[in-house]
Amino acid sequence: MKDHNSHDVLLLCTSCHAISNYYDNHLKQQLAEEFGAPIGSEEGVRLLEDPLRRQVRSGARALLNADSLPDPRRAELLQSIKDFFNTEVVTPEMLQEAAGLETRICNESYMPHGLKVVQCFAKGGLRSLMQLERRWRQHFLDSMQPKHLPEQWSVDHNHVKLIRKYGEDLQIELS
Repeated sequence: MKDHNSHDVLLLCTSCHAISNYYDNHLKQQLAEEFGAPIGSEEGVRLLEDPLRRQVRSGARALLNADSLPDPRRAELLQSIKDFFNTEVVTPEMLQEAAGLETRICNESYMPHGLKVVQCFAKGGLRSLMQLERRWRQHFLDSMQPKHLPEQWSVDHNHVKLIRKYGEDLQIELS
């Protein structure tokens, strides 16, 4: 729908752009609630902090850098590294590796808010996606009340052409 289409690219001054973003966030929040597409939740984070890896890294750094660790604490930290690497002996190389561990892991359930919303609309086919596009355009008109839109600008821009070209029942496959 957006291929080679600049219809929705409109020039705004800096202050109007900030206001538009403010109102856009309200609509995003509505869509998040309607379609179970949270914004900024754990699902919306690509990388997660792994507390175990962080604890092991912190312990290894303490063992490498703290000369005056009490023996019980030193034994506790060494045990956490042994458990992590599933070994009985911690080598200097292992300690260095542990001290350099990456603590962020890939979140397998990550899905960006926008993609989840579009997927929900895409299930309804072309007409449903056009409703989403129309909703955003109408939201812009209602919230910003622009006074200088191009004459051809419309909330339904290209919709008739798309239906004529692809048919009303076109099912959408997102890649």
